[in-house]
Order: sequence, then structure tokens, then C-alpha cells
Amino acid sequence: MSPRADTPGDIMPVQPKATSEEPKGIENTGFVGDPPPYSPPDPKIAHLLYPNYPANFSGNMPVYYQSGAAMPSAYPPGTYPYIINDSSRGAAPPPPPEARTKDYMVESVLVTFFCCFLTGIIAVVYSHETRTALSRGDVLQAQESSRKARSLVLFSLLFGVFISVSWIIYVVVTIFL
Repeated sequence: MSPRADTPGDIMPVQPKATSEEPKGIENTGFVGDPPPYSPPDPKIAHLLYPNYPANFSGNMPVYYQSGAAMPSAYPPGTYPYIINDSSRGAAPPPPPEARTKDYMVESVLVTFFCCFLTGIIAVVYSHETRTALSRGDVLQAQESSRKARSLVLFSLLFGVFISVSWIIYVVVTIFL
């Protein structure tokens, strides 16, 4: 019998290819095999992995909070993903930002429809992010998002004006020449 499959139902055995080629490059032996399983550091030796700050450390010390009964009563219960700046520790709070931050939502929607769709959609996203940050009281994030939305609105507007003027020049040149 020949090694060729004569009918659609016949299965041909697969022969491995002869590898006469040498491997290209250098094999990194550090990546051979499975990686070791992950195991978190033992809490009993954590102080050895992460030593305390030196005694003459002049910077602000990080404030660690643990949820539960040990939470200071000055703050509401819960965990904080950020460091709370307490003025009693000597650090001055940052200056208050401007009271009103513009979200550029109307401008974003208008340039989306009339100028440049792609950057207009991204401007709408940043405008919505500005509104969301203002509603949760994060004024600094709102100002950052507002700045990005304003930049995208201006880019979309200038791009749309450039394309429109270019198209008008092209049409005028093709008609009269």
C-alpha cells in the first residue's frame, strides 16, 4: 500500500521532518522549562525584605492604614488607596485649585459631528471624565482631563478647518483650470 491517502476517509501518518538546520541564534537557558510557582513573601521575614527608614530620614514618612478597629477616629472607616495629608504632621496642604473647571462637552460633540470624528470622540471621553471627576470631588483630575479635552477640541477644530479649506481650494482649482 502506498503512503498516499486515496480516499477522503483515509488517514495518513504524520512523519516528523528531518531537522538538518542548525538553530538560529543562541538559546537562552534561563527560559527553558516552566517558571517556578509564585509564593508571596513570608510575613515573618517581611521586615528583612523591606527595612524601616533610617533615623535621619528627612522626608515625609508614609502613613499606613489598616482597616478595622485600629483606624484613627478622625477619618471615616475604610481603606484609603492614597496618603491622607494631615497638617498636624508638618506638611502644608496643597493650595486650593480654581473653583470652576470647564468640561468642554458641547464643544467636543460639535467637533465630533462637524470636524474630525476620531479626535472628537476622544475629546468626548475626556469631557465625560472631567464631569465624573468633578462629581466625586477630584478637582486635580478634573483639571487634567479638561486640559486634554480642550487640546483635542482645538486640534479637531483646526484639522476640520484645514480639510475644509483644502477641499474648497481643490474644487476651485479643478473647475477653473
